[in-house]
Amino acid sequence: MPFGEFIQAQMAAVGVNVQLQFYDLAQYSSSVLQSNDFQATTWVGAFDAPFPGATRLLRSDGNTNYGKYNNPEVDRLLDEAAATSDQAVRTQAYQQVEQLVGQDLSMAWFSRSYLSTITKPEIKGIDRYVSRDMFYANMWLDR
Repeated sequence: MPFGEFIQAQMAAVGVNVQLQFYDLAQYSSSVLQSNDFQATTWVGAFDAPFPGATRLLRSDGNTNYGKYNNPEVDRLLDEAAATSDQAVRTQAYQQVEQLVGQDLSMAWFSRSYLSTITKPEIKGIDRYVSRDMFYANMWLDR
């Protein structure tokens, strides 16, 4: 709630009236995100590496592109970055994506996201995908 009130105050300072609504996570996911019932909303969209994170968030058909952001040039650059093994070409494509998304003002990053996994000492084999998701197949209990 304090973060929402902070954003509301910041937007009011530039003449934008924001009405806050708060939901539990299940209601928010179905009533707001999946139904696309918002003008502006917050979401945790962090990722550690551009692929697949940026593609999921920014590509017109990305599965976490809840705002329906659509820029064919961004789609093309994301595809180019994913298809090349040349690190310089990939870096340049992602830099162009950053510029275009910044010009389009499709989203704003308000804070940094940190991810952690806490386990008991006897849990071994913890691993993550680059997408930040847990990979459970190699986990085991050391007894």
